[in-house]
Amino acid sequence: MKKLENSFSITGALLDSIKDYLSGRLQFTVLNGVKSDILPVTTGIPQGSVLGPTLFTLFTNDLPEAISEGNLYMYADDTSIYCIGENADVAVAALNNALQEVQMWCIDNRLTPHPTKSEAIARPLPPVLLGSSVLSYVTKSRLLGMCVDDQLNWVPHT
Repeated sequence: MKKLENSFSITGALLDSIKDYLSGRLQFTVLNGVKSDILPVTTGIPQGSVLGPTLFTLFTNDLPEAISEGNLYMYADDTSIYCIGENADVAVAALNNALQEVQMWCIDNRLTPHPTKSEAIARPLPPVLLGSSVLSYVTKSRLLGMCVDDQLNWVPHT
């Protein structure tokens, strides 16, 4: 709500409507036929909602500004970072710095990055870190449904 008001100047009835939309939500889980207690949902955006993608985009809009090195590309909830350097060590150092900045942004914004859903696409180089987790090197990766290899070819996709 603070970001909507401070960063996007959303106030008044519209802000109140969004606040009402996000407030008073409850959730429970069922495991092996046993229902948990019903608990309030105090953070997050309802998945599958019409407003969800827009609110998430507004919430994460300032992430690129938090990165001082490298290039960050975002689409919906997918984020890609790439760094170019004079050599592999320089590029990996820049990437590790960018990932540390992403980690700090996530902590500041009460989000949890998932290192197991993250990967580095390149030939084995020095470790790439997200927080204290070492990201896996892969020879090909999916980016927005397209498969690209470590030579930046689309052959795996086609």
